[in-house]
Amino acid sequence: MRQIIACGLMVIGSVMLSGCLDEPTVELHEPGEYKGATDPLVQLSGTSEFNSRLQDRLLQIQTDR
Repeated sequence: MRQIIACGLMVIGSVMLSGCLDEPTVELHEPGEYKGATDPLVQLSGTSEFNSRLQDRLLQIQTDR
């Protein structure tokens, strides 16, 4: 009976430890270079419509206090 329990504990322990065996992936990036997906807000930023919407949002938040 003890052998069965010991064998079962070894199986459970090996299954639990198998999740720790993943090798981490390391990504090296150059400083100052963004290599992710393009942000659609970058094209809108700086336009008069975008700036006025930001100004309106700021006034809505700041004037309620």
